[in-house]
Amino acid sequence: MTLKEAIDRFDRLYPNALDYDAKRKMLSDFDGRLFSEVLVHYQGMPLIFIGYGPDADPDTELLAEFPFDDLYIKLLCAENDAVNGDTARYNNDAALFNASYAHYADYVTRTYARKPGARVRL
Repeated sequence: MTLKEAIDRFDRLYPNALDYDAKRKMLSDFDGRLFSEVLVHYQGMPLIFIGYGPDADPDTELLAEFPFDDLYIKLLCAENDAVNGDTARYNNDAALFNASYAHYADYVTRTYARKPGARVRL
């Protein structure tokens, strides 16, 4: 899923007042976290992650691949709820997001070989 696809899909499913740059920043921050907490420790994963800045190509592929890319929509839902101060919805959406994140991290752990000397903490 690309940066633009994730944002467009979220906008279609959940009308919101967040602008494109706010959503891009949320996705960039999350992929930075995903990279540093999980992906950097496994062979066959990107070697660096520089984030999605204001000039990022909208067709840039996000790090989590299909069928795990729904976690980006869940992330945006939770972040949108937090911005809007909707605690009950945030708690529900955050739980869904956290489950998806854990599921993807488990997939990476089972599927890819750990880099020599990598110490993984999930």
